[in-house]
Amino acid sequence: MPSDVGVAAPLPLLLTTLCDVSELILVPLADNPTAGAEPLAWSLALWGETNPWFSPSDWHAFYGKAATAAYDRWNLDGVDQELIYIAISAGEIVGAIALVDFDDLEEFRDLKPWVAAFIVDPNRRGSGIGSEMLAALEERARAFLIPTLYLWTEDQRDFYRNRGYQLVTQKTYPEISVDVMRKDL
Repeated sequence: MPSDVGVAAPLPLLLTTLCDVSELILVPLADNPTAGAEPLAWSLALWGETNPWFSPSDWHAFYGKAATAAYDRWNLDGVDQELIYIAISAGEIVGAIALVDFDDLEEFRDLKPWVAAFIVDPNRRGSGIGSEMLAALEERARAFLIPTLYLWTEDQRDFYRNRGYQLVTQKTYPEISVDVMRKDL
């Protein structure tokens, strides 16, 4: 952060500084598109063939679009905004997490934005990195003046509840059952 009193930091520097949590930082995928390869592979291994609404080719398109997105702003009324952040700790890629304005559930399209595509290196799960990543994304959302975040999960309700998210509803589809959750920032 610049030391000049009264001089505002450039937005990218300010956002990076605000999003540091411990040693973990979130880096926009657009800053280094090749950094998304490993988290994309983890996502495909975990969800690629099982998500009824998102095919492997959809995953590749999602990462491709996010690699060219503008990360310096968020439009609360915008559409088709997809920002993927690569989580780096001690110089290593440890995960990815996205901020999107729509996440698969058509009947909840009016709710936004959503935490999505949240993946932690399989060898680091349970180490606290996921909590740090979520906190860093929440700080990024606050910097964008986003008042509320939404997400859906199949099986991690307790993880999110322990981090301040509240259940909005449970929804059962023919292919999947999910908990829709929210957090006021």
